[in-house]
Amino acid sequence: GDGDGQQLSYPTKFDPQDYFQTLLEWYDPTENELVLIDDSQMNLKKAKTIGIHGILVNKPEAMNLEEALNSFLGHIESNLLTNEKRSEDESEQKEIYKFDSVQYLQSKNRVDLAAIHPSVWQKMTKTIFNHDNTTNDRMDFVRIVDVGAGLLSMLDLILNGGGAKEPLVGEMRDGSSLEYIAYESNQELLETCKDRLISMGFQEEKKGKLIGGKGNCDESVDEYIFERKGGKKSSGVNVKVLLRVKDFTESPLKREEHPHLIVGCCFADLFDPDILATSLMQFTRRCAIGGGVDSDKDRMNDILVYFPITFDGSTQFLPPKPFSFDNNEKGATIPSDTKAFQLYADSLIQNHGHNLDPTLLIDSMNEIGATLLTSATSVWKIDPNENEYLWSTMLYFFGTSAAPEIMRHNWDSVGWINRARRNHPKIHVRNQDLLFKLPPADSTDQKQSLSQNGSFSCLADTSEEVEQIEFTSPHVVGKKRINGDSFNEIGPGQVEIKSICSLISSGTELKIFKGLFEDAALDVNIKGMADESMKYPLSYGYSLVGVVTRCAADVEDSEDLIGKMVFTFSPHASHVVVDREGVHVVPEGIRAEDAIFMPSVETALSLTHDAHLRLGENVAVYGQGLIGLLVNGILSRQQVQSPSGNFGMTTAFDTISDRLAMASTMGASQVLLPQEAASSGPFDVSIEVSGNYRALQSAIDHTRNGGRIVVGSWYGNSDVTLKLGIDFHRSHKTIKTSQVSTIPAELSTLWSKDRRFSFTWDLVQTLKPSALITKRVTLDEAQEAYDLLDNGEEIAIA
Repeated sequence: GDGDGQQLSYPTKFDPQDYFQTLLEWYDPTENELVLIDDSQMNLKKAKTIGIHGILVNKPEAMNLEEALNSFLGHIESNLLTNEKRSEDESEQKEIYKFDSVQYLQSKNRVDLAAIHPSVWQKMTKTIFNHDNTTNDRMDFVRIVDVGAGLLSMLDLILNGGGAKEPLVGEMRDGSSLEYIAYESNQELLETCKDRLISMGFQEEKKGKLIGGKGNCDESVDEYIFERKGGKKSSGVNVKVLLRVKDFTESPLKREEHPHLIVGCCFADLFDPDILATSLMQFTRRCAIGGGVDSDKDRMNDILVYFPITFDGSTQFLPPKPFSFDNNEKGATIPSDTKAFQLYADSLIQNHGHNLDPTLLIDSMNEIGATLLTSATSVWKIDPNENEYLWSTMLYFFGTSAAPEIMRHNWDSVGWINRARRNHPKIHVRNQDLLFKLPPADSTDQKQSLSQNGSFSCLADTSEEVEQIEFTSPHVVGKKRINGDSFNEIGPGQVEIKSICSLISSGTELKIFKGLFEDAALDVNIKGMADESMKYPLSYGYSLVGVVTRCAADVEDSEDLIGKMVFTFSPHASHVVVDREGVHVVPEGIRAEDAIFMPSVETALSLTHDAHLRLGENVAVYGQGLIGLLVNGILSRQQVQSPSGNFGMTTAFDTISDRLAMASTMGASQVLLPQEAASSGPFDVSIEVSGNYRALQSAIDHTRNGGRIVVGSWYGNSDVTLKLGIDFHRSHKTIKTSQVSTIPAELSTLWSKDRRFSFTWDLVQTLKPSALITKRVTLDEAQEAYDLLDNGEEIAIA
């Protein structure tokens, strides 16, 4: 009571008219849509009597709070919104998407199978079985550990193959044994995993409790053992599966469980890279004997670590759509698909702790002694008709992660989601397949590796044979060998460099590969090339990083130079001998695979200098090969995009989806197909680096009157036809060629080559362009590498 004997009453949601009185006075439910989010079905029914509709949360089959809010905002579809306005007749309601973890994984696994890159799979298989040119021995026992087993899709691939990948058990003798230890902590997947094993011919042998692991100490079962004997209906290999309902970090491998292979599909990007690398080291350090022992050498084998489908942050709709202005009653801007997916990636990093930069994982694995053996790009290709459930799931993810970020930027988040629902675009998601070699925990081998600052201590064996690639005729390139004895004597002022890696130029080198060049000096401004002409046979390349192994007696800084990581404008080779003045010490903090991009970054910088950009100008970049992507990267750090999306925009054009995806990663405001140029322009500045005269014509046509067109392409000896009629004649547009070898006259008082080199190294460190590498090859694979670049199948090959 209140002291006067009167009983005070406080309104509750059981009496909604009193409880929501103030709200109803402010917002008439006949004119506004009022929604109550509550965990009580009774409260929702009461609220409905006064015109307030409801969403049930935190109950079985109900949404969580985040889903409910996104449902109300229109970011995701839901059939849990009890709103009579949306459907008076429940029988007319369409089937509404609902997330289900098992159904999602089943649909995802089918796309994984097609996406996993065959070359990395083949390399993994060959390395496990120690294949080389002289032996094809088959092993009697293999142990594989899956640290993120899901629904056992990798086991299925290992046993049965698929998607242009041969089954791994095909390399094993009949009667040999495969042990597969599968970690999956999600209890909801357990029964589906067990059913799948039974459907694959396995029988459950026993179940029990793991001993010695961290986590729950109750008596519940957390290990199930299944076996399948080899026979006519399956491979001749005996397979044992240990299904552990644990996180791999909670239950390290036993001493006798040394693996040949650790695998984690759609796994590595979910973790902080340092934590993942350290966890793997701790996970395996107890192994001392067992399946990984090499009986001939009486020691443990190295462990392979295979991470297929490692998301690198690039998602796109095909065809992609640009910014759309004043598209609705509010006049709000619908962002470009590119910008929306950049915000999606930011949300995954900041709100969910994902790592979307595979180079950070590579660095972290190097820190624990692992070596990257190979990598390749693997792309999810999700068709709205063929992969309907997965397509809907991706829109659900976009609605819960990207849409709220779009809304925070005062853009039309619902308009963006609804545009996708109307258009049903294909979804491409870019991933990396990574294969590492991890030394066993007790390895005493002293392995030398490149440190982050590029410090080395190694000496070359100058008696070994020197290898170098050579172009011999159009579309033909091979490896030639030079007697190592010729390197024993180096001339005055020269140094010898042992190569770490080099980068293939997708511009000039491809022209040479295809024979599209004039008989001229290789490069009049690079020492050693000015006296060589472009004619077959020809060794060429200009992006090599290595370590200095020897110096001539008259090289003054030889003591400081020996062992340093350096860059040189040299052909692709195992060793090179160059003049000291042509050697550039790589600054500390730059990785070798980033340093090889120095000439390409300098070219991109030269193009942006020649464009003379002013704050707020909109730029189009035609062609998203290596140089175009680097131009985007530089512009994204220079341009200030206005909140309206009308100013400071960088629009990237290309016809190849992988390049469009990478352009988004490099920071373009919108990435589009060429046919969108008219609707997305006009542009203040257009930079053409496609090597295609049609793109140059589009740049001319869609640049504003008085604007600037910068031509960075070298067209070789090809004839180019352009339409330069009356519109162009009256347009006052400027066409300017750009070439990196010299500083343009109008910049020469401000910039020298040395100053531009210094700034280029800063940009290399900032951009980390090794993320653009889509394939790594040896000198023996040069022909394949140039063919792939020629076909537009790769962006950058090292």
